[in-house]
Amino acid sequence: MAAQDPDPAAEFRRNESWLFDTTAGAYVRKTAVSLLTLVVFAFVLFPLYWMVVTAFKTTAEIQQIPPTVYPNDFSLEGFRLVVESSIQAGGYTSLFANLFGWQASSAIDIDILSLVLNSLKVAVGAGAIALVLGTAASYVLSRRDFVGKNALMSIFLASLMFPGTAIMVPEWELVSALGLFNTHLVLIFIYGAMTAPFVVWLMKGFFDDFPDSIIEASRIDQCSSIETFWYVIVPMARNSLIASFIFAFLLAWNELVFALTLLDNSRYTVPPGLLTFVQGFNTQWNVVAAASIIISLPVLLGLAYIQRYFVQGLTGGAIKG
Repeated sequence: MAAQDPDPAAEFRRNESWLFDTTAGAYVRKTAVSLLTLVVFAFVLFPLYWMVVTAFKTTAEIQQIPPTVYPNDFSLEGFRLVVESSIQAGGYTSLFANLFGWQASSAIDIDILSLVLNSLKVAVGAGAIALVLGTAASYVLSRRDFVGKNALMSIFLASLMFPGTAIMVPEWELVSALGLFNTHLVLIFIYGAMTAPFVVWLMKGFFDDFPDSIIEASRIDQCSSIETFWYVIVPMARNSLIASFIFAFLLAWNELVFALTLLDNSRYTVPPGLLTFVQGFNTQWNVVAAASIIISLPVLLGLAYIQRYFVQGLTGGAIKG
């Protein structure tokens, strides 16, 4: 009997691990995890920190070797030049001179407000297209069975792995044939098509887990399939819809290559617009950093407000059962 039921304590002692089964080992593991987390955070956050401190440095301090870790001479020169550049490029010089007695004059001629408005137009439009098409497609793929369904889902997944720049030449020919070159509409279509497959996969996970009893109840109330989708399912999918829209919005907001290729200077969005601040050896990096901060603040504040919806939406279809 003793041979059949060995002592659990003896079995544990034979397989005991110093790293996982002792107090000292637990301390070492916690320390290692903490150090690794600190390194990852430093790797991710240091570029943001460097951008912020650079924005508050003078041009002379930025050119110092070795560089300073924090501003010795706190300066708003970069922000002043960005604001004056926007006032001058936007044609508001006389208005500010009459109202505030401030004569804006800058060697840089870039309108930050115009860049932000252009990016908002493109990002919101692309997000709306991706959301409408992706949600409708995911609902059909989740609730209907038809020939080629799995193949279609595989194509959507493969499209997410395909680099957008690989189809730049055919995209250019198509845009030229349609006469959409140098329009924001073409970017809205391209970004919407690029993000729609992700919306399909994200929303399909939600629709797969949606209770059949709720759909059956709506049918008992004589709702059509469209009415069930619009009045019952869409309101309950709010978090996933918000997450999908944020993903599409951020991709359109940050994309550089298509915007740089298909637009000219007068219609630039934020990424190529910021690139125009870089002027070889004469680049004023405090101006570049200040412009980056000013442009990033509205998006960061908006994401901070709806962050909980984003997290809940991404995990909405992740757990089965």
